[in-house]
Amino acid sequence: MVKDEFGLITYLRSRLASMRRTDTVVGIGDDAAVLDMGLEKDYLLWATDSIVEGKHFNFNIEARALIGRKAVGTAMSDIAAMGGYPVHITVDIGLPPYVEMEDVNELLKGMEFLADLFSVDIVGGDTVASDRLYISVGCLGRVEKEWLTLRSGARKLDEIWVSGPLGGSIYGRHLKVSPRVPEARFLVQNFKPTAMIDISDGLVADLYHILEESQVVAEIVRDWIPLHKDARSFDEALYMGEDFELLFCLSEDDSRRLEAMGNKLEYRFYHIGKVLEAGSIGLYMRDGEAVYPLERRGFSHF
Repeated sequence: MVKDEFGLITYLRSRLASMRRTDTVVGIGDDAAVLDMGLEKDYLLWATDSIVEGKHFNFNIEARALIGRKAVGTAMSDIAAMGGYPVHITVDIGLPPYVEMEDVNELLKGMEFLADLFSVDIVGGDTVASDRLYISVGCLGRVEKEWLTLRSGARKLDEIWVSGPLGGSIYGRHLKVSPRVPEARFLVQNFKPTAMIDISDGLVADLYHILEESQVVAEIVRDWIPLHKDARSFDEALYMGEDFELLFCLSEDDSRRLEAMGNKLEYRFYHIGKVLEAGSIGLYMRDGEAVYPLERRGFSHF
């Protein structure tokens, strides 16, 4: 049985590294695939995300609409992490015997809530019988070529930011996914994020994705990390995951501009650390005078 998610992703990426088509700009290794389909100004983005009963949610009558919302929201969040906006989604759903049509209708209400909010069409999918409920969503998005943001662009002296408080998602917020599409669009239109990802597996685990792709070492500062009111410990902010906030890097100049906007902004962003050097990979926590390494761990989908 495969138990190591990161190891599996590394294997799949290596195994499927050969790109056969010239219109594939970015394949496996980022929040979404990037496709050049001949549009003058835009790339197409393609992301998929799956949620499974017992791992990502517990099925009950009160949660049905929120489960549908989460399924769609997690895929839309990947599009936001690339600087783009969602336009179409497909939904594959595995239905166990205890799910009735009324339940399906409630799941769809949650999906339609986000689809309406972001002017997205649900254009197809598939259904199949299953021993437990699962939903897999494919999301097609668009991003202007000049605003495409990958995980791999972080540079020495860049500042590290998040778009909201972290931790405690498992106590109910993990179902109320609100993709940070407006925040991402604000950032790419007004600044130039050098790297970006959404926080699904935890701050530390997802920051490591940026560090690996960018080949850099970074430091985050304990006192700067915003703790959500739902969090019951600081470790939940580091490792719990499913916050679906944006984690991004800005140059020093752009960071100063963002800080200068302060309370004038419609959105709140939090400066949490800095890229120290390039050429290797590592992550450190500064806690007062103490500095210590952080190992890579977070939410496991296995």
